[in-house]
Amino acid sequence: MKALVTGASRGVGAAITRRLAAGGHEVLAVYRRAHDLAAQVREAHPEAVALLAADLGDPAGVRSVVDALGAPLEIVVLNAGVATRAPFETLELDGVDPLSQQIELDLLAPLRLLRALLHAQRVAEGARIVFLGSNLARHGLAGKVAYAAAKAGIEGAVRGLAKELGPRGIRVNAVAPGLLRTDMTADTGEAGFAAYAREVPLGRVGTPDDVARVVEFFVGENADYVSGQVLDVDGAWGA
Repeated sequence: MKALVTGASRGVGAAITRRLAAGGHEVLAVYRRAHDLAAQVREAHPEAVALLAADLGDPAGVRSVVDALGAPLEIVVLNAGVATRAPFETLELDGVDPLSQQIELDLLAPLRLLRALLHAQRVAEGARIVFLGSNLARHGLAGKVAYAAAKAGIEGAVRGLAKELGPRGIRVNAVAPGLLRTDMTADTGEAGFAAYAREVPLGRVGTPDDVARVVEFFVGENADYVSGQVLDVDGAWGA
């Protein structure tokens, strides 16, 4: 199957890209600017992975993805995003409004990309679409108000899209991880990871591969009657 994975150069996106490629899928791996990391992701399956650098927060970047596609996609994994942590009252962080940036990149950007793909008929009938959400959409955390709001928006969109696209055989689901060990969460530190693990009934912090395996399930035949669902991957932290 022909697949698209965004945010594919590192962390969860890299793990999903590798797993889909290992499963025999042809993957267009979209990333923003980490060229060296993207090249490393492609190394394991050079015949199955094509790379495309594109800023999905920019309309030109979205157009470049649409233009790069030939045959319609059978798998779309919308993973790219950011996770800014700042008090809600913060008006500016590194010269940017963190509230606007979070909503733009984690909610609007993936929806705009999907809309563009659908409008350009780059999504096949019967396709499988998976969004990356977060369990924080339903569990508050100080400093992550904007992030939680964006991911809650994703959950609402997934349910609506499942209804809207279902008559075309298109399934839409989301994976909602808890805290994972990625470069995005490196500033958590070992003490922070250990403290979190003590709160997790399964006793450990999650990994990108934990998420990639669930994405693989959602896009596979065993989930042919599963749509409009959000599955937490957090070791029962939020149960």
